[in-house]
Amino acid sequence: MKPIKEPREQTYDRGLENLIVGETGIGKIDGEEGKLWYRGYDIEELAQYSTFDEVAYLIIHGALPTSSQYERWLLELQVWHGPPVEAMTVLKWLPANTQALMLYRTMLSIAACHIPESENTRLDAQWRRPARILSWCSTLAAAAICHIRGKEPNPFNPEKLFSANFLSQSLGKEPTEYEIKVFDISMIVQAEHGVHTAALAALATISTGADLGSAVLAGMGALSGKLHGGANQLAFQNLIQHQSVEEARAWTAKRLSEGYKFPGFGHRIYKTHDPRVIILEPYVEKLLADKGDKLLWDIYRTVRDEVESKLGNKGIYINADGITGIIYHALGFPPESFRIPFLLAIQVGWMAHCLEYLSDGKMIEPGAIYTG
Repeated sequence: MKPIKEPREQTYDRGLENLIVGETGIGKIDGEEGKLWYRGYDIEELAQYSTFDEVAYLIIHGALPTSSQYERWLLELQVWHGPPVEAMTVLKWLPANTQALMLYRTMLSIAACHIPESENTRLDAQWRRPARILSWCSTLAAAAICHIRGKEPNPFNPEKLFSANFLSQSLGKEPTEYEIKVFDISMIVQAEHGVHTAALAALATISTGADLGSAVLAGMGALSGKLHGGANQLAFQNLIQHQSVEEARAWTAKRLSEGYKFPGFGHRIYKTHDPRVIILEPYVEKLLADKGDKLLWDIYRTVRDEVESKLGNKGIYINADGITGIIYHALGFPPESFRIPFLLAIQVGWMAHCLEYLSDGKMIEPGAIYTG
């Protein structure tokens, strides 16, 4: 009889909230103080002085680009702006009432079939993929949003940066400079946030020896759930239903008395004000004022203040999902497409974590306790 091996020491943590999957030099979150850094840079500084294109380079490559590196990065993004035509033409076979993220995911899966060296998972090949994925995703996501709107996307403009191009392609109109700025900042502050659920899905996939595109698709699948990627839409719909501040206040008080869990409020990490919200709020207030929609801003503040006054002592404050839906709405995105801008931002962090993990990571394979 073979000797019975002693079981290896394991930790049970339902939801894996307190387990550490590895070490990282990408992002740092201080949930007690409400601070967020990318590669050592405070996001407040990056939001003020950088573009999303620069921040994407920083997160993926580990340092802000020099002028020559930035030129090469932008050129690489421009070269790959046109995804395979098959990924675009598939839209005519897909119903317009499909969730925008599902359309986009289908298109990216088809595009991935046309990636040169798609089966090559050597580290150097993996590092060639982020720019291609970012560029393709922008065009594919814009086409998916246009499809549900019954419109055709505007053409890509090589003279524009990422946010300006995506807004123009998605919405069929030229955004103002301020609209571009607000959207770009929203992309910056959502570009990385540690190993959350979707990032873990991407990491688990890349750890098997899969390619980076497959890892992004895995993260996208996790983000399709309403508990992870859908809170921005749900939080916005809670605001837009009200016709007055008084109505919003009464509704919030009633919901609080019922123990309702407000989407867009509370965070597993932040036990104080979300730094991303602090950065975005002044921009959103001006954006809505420019649009002549001060009422929506007043309703937002009313719901925020009512909830935080009652639940702030429990560490429940408004989070980024509670405000970004307002930005997307003000810019013209339909609510059913709100997951897509968030995805375009956060996939930068996924790719960085995947590439970091590949340097010495082992296959992620947690166990389970048999109870049957």
